Amino acid sequence: MTRRRLSVVYLLEDTALFGGVKIVLHQADLMARRGHAVTVVSKGERPSWFPLGAASLRVPDFGPGRLPEADVTVATFWTTVAPASEAVAAGRSRAAVHYCQGFEASYTHNRAEHPAILEAYATRLPCFALSPHLAELVRERFGRMARVVPPALAPYWRPAWRLRPRRAARVLIPNPYEIDWKGVATGLEAVRLLRARGIPCRLLRVSQWPLSPAERAALAPDEFHHHLEPRAVAALLRRCDLMLAPSWEQEGFGLPVLEAMGCGVPVVASEISAFRGFAAGSARLVPWNRPERFAGAAAELLADARAWRAARARGVAAAGAFSEERVAEEAEESLYWVAEGRWRSAP
Repeated sequence: MTRRRLSVVYLLEDTALFGGVKIVLHQADLMARRGHAVTVVSKGERPSWFPLGAASLRVPDFGPGRLPEADVTVATFWTTVAPASEAVAAGRSRAAVHYCQGFEASYTHNRAEHPAILEAYATRLPCFALSPHLAELVRERFGRMARVVPPALAPYWRPAWRLRPRRAARVLIPNPYEIDWKGVATGLEAVRLLRARGIPCRLLRVSQWPLSPAERAALAPDEFHHHLEPRAVAALLRRCDLMLAPSWEQEGFGLPVLEAMGCGVPVVASEISAFRGFAAGSARLVPWNRPERFAGAAAELLADARAWRAARARGVAAAGAFSEERVAEEAEESLYWVAEGRWRSAP
């Protein structure tokens, strides 16, 4: 039976270059390609860094009167949960869903907002969760229906094959130093320990923000890149030999790890729920707060070309599960799950 096409509105607080924003924009595009009427509504400008094919609308606030009518309104951050729910109450949307990409009440920089975040999570909306552990949290702690809707990898996250790492390995650490739970400080210390072992390596950093004096004082990078568009990041990854991803348990998914795997870059990552969800068996997982364990795992991979090639192959194979076609099918079925009200009777 052919289903009717849906009208879908995604609510985005801002369109700044961050992984969570990219995931939403990519999903919106995939749904538009499948014939759905999609509008991304945001307080920010239409993003210049992402080639958005779906329609977009800039608004000063998310009052129901400012939102297009929709079959499904998707809240993509805790601050957009109430507006999505209000759109349903006002008759602007037939249904709403909360797309959880990370539990914001576990972050350290926003403790004053935690009570409001917990109140938003208590809203009786179904939930899309980026990772299995987030779906479990929403179900068990807040008693809400949740299903996993993962991110998609665009085709340009592809490998450039080589037989072995460079003699002076190019080691990349992603994410802003200033966000403590991204663990960049641990990665920098791991690179320092690698060099202390006599292992030559070049430190590459990618961040949304410019290099800060505090990070430079911790360990100056050989290359620092900030605010790179996704295709430029993919091109940079293909010239790397290893990624270190020392995120803390607060990590919602860890998109840079998946992107590195897609580009054939071996990864040493934290043994946390997010990475266990998709990278166990593909990346080397070590304790999140042990830079010496990161350095040790990195040294083993860089010293053994066969192990390094095997890690690349496992990563590429695992990343294949996140193809645009496969994820688009999952996202589309999940939107129907909400629009048709089937979430109300889900086990």
